[in-house]
Amino acid sequence: MPKKRAMTSEKASEVKVSGHLNEEHFATIIGGSVNLGSQSDKKDVRDAQDRFHSVKAGTWWQIFLYGRERFEQNTIFQGLGQLAEIMVACIDAYPPNREDYLADKEYAKQRLQPQMRRLLAELQNPRIFNAFLSKSLFDGGNADYLSIFLGPAKSVIEEKTFHIFHKDDVVPAIADGVDIRNSKARNAKQFDDQKVTFKSKLHHKNIGEIEDRHDSKQHYREMKFRLNAQLVFELLVNHIGSASELRPQIQTYGKASRLFRLPTVQ
Repeated sequence: MPKKRAMTSEKASEVKVSGHLNEEHFATIIGGSVNLGSQSDKKDVRDAQDRFHSVKAGTWWQIFLYGRERFEQNTIFQGLGQLAEIMVACIDAYPPNREDYLADKEYAKQRLQPQMRRLLAELQNPRIFNAFLSKSLFDGGNADYLSIFLGPAKSVIEEKTFHIFHKDDVVPAIADGVDIRNSKARNAKQFDDQKVTFKSKLHHKNIGEIEDRHDSKQHYREMKFRLNAQLVFELLVNHIGSASELRPQIQTYGKASRLFRLPTVQ
């Protein structure tokens, strides 16, 4: 997995704005509407059938970035075995004050190792992992579809083709298509078991990870889950099958091909 640099506040703002633009473009193409309320439940766009789409673009998708309060208060996470408690334990492996972490990084990383091993063991339970994917990608069913544009979200609308997958296909495709592991050190300065990674059985490389963010003061002690757009798309197509084109710019797969409909042009 390539080494990441911390995202600046300016870059984060740009990503957020381009993400909203992507949602607006998708809504226009399908004759739907952008959900103007809170989008923390993954309901980005409502279609003409009153179903919701989680809309993704870009190279990497940040599925969530949560602090301890989210895990402690969210009833769905609280119902996923020991998952919420372990996520909080991963966060608490780092001292409350980031300056203390910077003064002794080795201590925090050693404290994190057993918690990341616990997180791996919990996610290796198929029931827990399927429910975790459903919660993370679709907020436990609040969204119905994952709708993907494989390119920069800020692209012009005419250049965009969206790929629509139903939640009932996405969750088993990812669950069946990855091996869940802990990260391993690549040099003497690194530590094993600092992340949970998802290795694609199709690509034989990591397509996602869960890690504890500690690289900036703004996002210190938060758990982040991200996925690689292109590799996840290829995994979904390999598992679900080829596309059906409803019209230029819209392709559907599997159950989405049977259920999703564009509004009738009058």
